[in-house]
Amino acid sequence: MVPGGHMVLVVMGSTGKADSSSNQSCSIWELLGITLNDMVLEGKVDEAKLDSFNLPYYAPTIEEAKAVIQTEGTFNIHRFETFEVDWDCNIDDDMSNKGYSFGKPGRGKYVAMSIRVVTESMLVGHFGKEIMDDLFERFSSKIEEYLEVEEGKHMNLIISMTKNG
Repeated sequence: MVPGGHMVLVVMGSTGKADSSSNQSCSIWELLGITLNDMVLEGKVDEAKLDSFNLPYYAPTIEEAKAVIQTEGTFNIHRFETFEVDWDCNIDDDMSNKGYSFGKPGRGKYVAMSIRVVTESMLVGHFGKEIMDDLFERFSSKIEEYLEVEEGKHMNLIISMTKNG
């Protein structure tokens, strides 16, 4: 990037709060972990495999992201904003164009499908292909149950900055 060049980043972030009033009392990744643990308890997944599994995901807080950019020093932050997105935010647009029809009861399946696209290769590499359909069917049910009582939301950070120089 040339000096004076402008960049806008949109990344997943977090509030850093663990309380239920933050609308992020549970992350989608926690539900996936709970689902895998249920399969361990039923003998469908080896406990040692679950214990050694690491899904490389980190959502920084606003303060963490600002600190990293400022400490690194290459960019000058012009604007920093956050916004929340529902886990199933594009369900109507994405699915109606593809011939799917998801009403309220299908939201869990839609969200699970979007997470499967991102994670399946890592999960297959660690746990094996044979559990994937069962895992994501269970996962979609967990998401559905969660969305009946809570709002599932991702928090995003928008960072507008210019390269120094």
